Amino acid sequence: MKTKKYVLIGIIFFLLASLLFVIYHGRKVEYILLFEGEISSVNDSSLTIQGFPQNDAGMRGQYIITKNDSISINDSNGNRIDFSSLAVGDHLEIRYMDHIAKSKVEQYGLKDGKEIPNVQQIDVIE
Repeated sequence: MKTKKYVLIGIIFFLLASLLFVIYHGRKVEYILLFEGEISSVNDSSLTIQGFPQNDAGMRGQYIITKNDSISINDSNGNRIDFSSLAVGDHLEIRYMDHIAKSKVEQYGLKDGKEIPNVQQIDVIE
């Protein structure tokens, strides 16, 4: 009888420990990320950005930024400008926010051809 009790307690302990491990490892945290790129195409509602080769892996492809009034856009002097002022060939520094599981930070990367999530700021750089 005591053996069954200890086995049951052991199973419950194992399940709780496994659950806590999964919750902690899978928990996503907000990160502000930064990368540089060049505008390869622009229209009234979006930009296509080509990431620079010196960026981290997963930030070297082509990505889309959809026009949003909450994005702060600055020229190379730090003055605010409109989305429509951006042109093909402009070099940009892009700050955006993404939710990443702590265990996946090292392998983080944007998906090529996809939209950049939660863009906060775009700065034109020289």
